[in-house]
Amino acid sequence: PLQEMLDRLLLDPDQAGPLLYGPVTLPYFPLLMTFIMLNLGYLDIYSQAIKDRDSIGEAFLPGDCFWDPLKILEGAPDSMKRNMQERELFNGRVAMLAVAAFTWEEAITHLPLVDVGDNQLLLEPAYQVPYIQEWLDNQFSPFDPPTDSTNLKMLMDEVLDTTLESLE
Repeated sequence: PLQEMLDRLLLDPDQAGPLLYGPVTLPYFPLLMTFIMLNLGYLDIYSQAIKDRDSIGEAFLPGDCFWDPLKILEGAPDSMKRNMQERELFNGRVAMLAVAAFTWEEAITHLPLVDVGDNQLLLEPAYQVPYIQEWLDNQFSPFDPPTDSTNLKMLMDEVLDTTLESLE
């Protein structure tokens, strides 16, 4: 979805389309992914060097390098650390399933993922989705918005009078 959104911003509408069936797009996202993969490879080599240097042996888990960079679990028992690592693995697996679902949806509909109707909730801010916007207006708006400038002026005068009365 990120590449499709970038294409919408930077390309003509006839050039943007789905990643699977659409025209050739700008290379920003593939370049970003290549950069990320190279960094992950470097981290794997670095973690292997730490494993060899500290002679940790098999106690060192793959991906253990910088797993907790904010030191949130510093001083926590090993069982809690292992539990958090299992949760992180589960979150990663769910993310992989989500990407597979996105790819499947785009392959079935032949539409860009950002154009499929039900994906509004996933790919737009909630306040821009029309039915959520309507719900928010109904929940938090004390009055109907004015339709013309005379009603707006009358409303502003009313609010000003009420405010002044409450101050007196």
